[in-house]
Amino acid sequence: MLARLSTGLRAYILLFGLVIAAALPGVLAVPTIDRDEARFAQASKQMIETGDLIKIREQDGQRNKKPAGIHWLQAASTAAFSAGDIHQIWTYRLPSLLGAAFAACLTFWAGLPLIGRRASFLGAALFGATVLLTTEAHISKTDGVLVALTTLGTGLLIRLWLETASPKRLSVLFWTVMGAAFLIKGPVALMVSGLAAVMISVWKGRWNWLRPLAFWPGPVIFVLLVVPWFLAIQAATDGQFVQGAIGKDFWDKLSGASEGHGGLPGYHLVFLLIMFIPGLLALLPAMGAAISSVRGKEPVSTETHADALPWIISWIVPTWLVFEFLPTKLPHYVLPAYPALALLIGWASVHALTTRARPVLSIISAVLFAVGMGILLFVTSPYGVDLLRAEAASEFQTLPPEDVLALWSAQTVPLYLLLPAAALFALAFVYAVRQRHMAALFAGIVAVTLLGWHLRVAFMPSQDWLHTTKAAERALIEICAHPNKGPCADDIPAEIQAVGYAEPSFAFELGT
Repeated sequence: MLARLSTGLRAYILLFGLVIAAALPGVLAVPTIDRDEARFAQASKQMIETGDLIKIREQDGQRNKKPAGIHWLQAASTAAFSAGDIHQIWTYRLPSLLGAAFAACLTFWAGLPLIGRRASFLGAALFGATVLLTTEAHISKTDGVLVALTTLGTGLLIRLWLETASPKRLSVLFWTVMGAAFLIKGPVALMVSGLAAVMISVWKGRWNWLRPLAFWPGPVIFVLLVVPWFLAIQAATDGQFVQGAIGKDFWDKLSGASEGHGGLPGYHLVFLLIMFIPGLLALLPAMGAAISSVRGKEPVSTETHADALPWIISWIVPTWLVFEFLPTKLPHYVLPAYPALALLIGWASVHALTTRARPVLSIISAVLFAVGMGILLFVTSPYGVDLLRAEAASEFQTLPPEDVLALWSAQTVPLYLLLPAAALFALAFVYAVRQRHMAALFAGIVAVTLLGWHLRVAFMPSQDWLHTTKAAERALIEICAHPNKGPCADDIPAEIQAVGYAEPSFAFELGT
């Protein structure tokens, strides 16, 4: 079956469709999420409103944090698909959705010369279904597009190492991709691909393969992509962009837990319990097989290139270590390393775990998967929602908790997707314990897709207590005060003031 699915153009179409199917329902159904998504979308909306594609502004302030690339993509997407209503959040999410879908396809492409078609397809499908990627795919931020460009850049370096195409052409393509990635999120993609290149060079004691990267058109293209906008934003902000983006945003992340987002080393390993589902099903036995193969204790399959595992490990380890020891931590920071993790599992499931049993590691991995899936199922179940609601209701100062809960009592949790997802999760767990890893992964992919639909289509939109801005909008509609919605368009106030409520989604939905 893997051989049929991974053949030709069909493989790319299936992988692209997998991510679209998993994430598109959330793109359309989930209300604007506070706070990062709303801030990105609001800044992009103001580009459309003002026609100024240089400055990045949120309300009457400057947002000097990230380059403008993602805002250009979001503004273009909204201008193309909004039909004049620029307050629809789904149009700002399309670049993230497409970026995530292309990232799955590029994971397959990057793995092809290393581990073969079947293993690359399984790894790419696994990556395309992960909780982290499908979550980022329906949020209007940088990371869906960034992971696509990072994967493409690393795949180009792999081909440069393997000498599969013209080195000069690969060099020019690499620097073009890095320039585009720099405009999305600064030097992150260059760091990920560069660290992988340095580690594989040290590992193999081979540095001459990097010489084509000095071929002058490549660096020149990078400079031409990055410098003009940089000079323009510096001039437009009187030099404040560098001060905000590097002197504050970047330095705050290096010097401490920026905006309270901190954690000890090991933070990202803990979040694998949830964010890397369903890959967690075979992660530990895959790592065990990789260690044995690298140490020469097991033969390498004919479909696996001799440098495949060193390259995959070089892609994962330095990036992971950087973000584990960075003081500021958020789960999505390690997303650029997830394609390599998924390819590692694809390789092991196809080439290694079918020939040698690793029962202990398989059972431990399955138990960790069960813990993560149990957390996800619990917090989106009626019982888990009741506990979360009770905690939220206790924070009100104007009403007693029982009155708040009574207002929320009609917001039930649908089960028509949750129950089949739970059944498939259980089946995947059984397969993993029995060391039928490919069957476990396929069951896990279907299960996590169903759970994603439950979370983003049935659960989140139906729980109004999670979306305070929606409640505020309904109140404004009732008194003919909403500037964009309702039957009273001729009788709205000239200005709306929110006292004590300053979530950016409120400004996005009502207007700048």
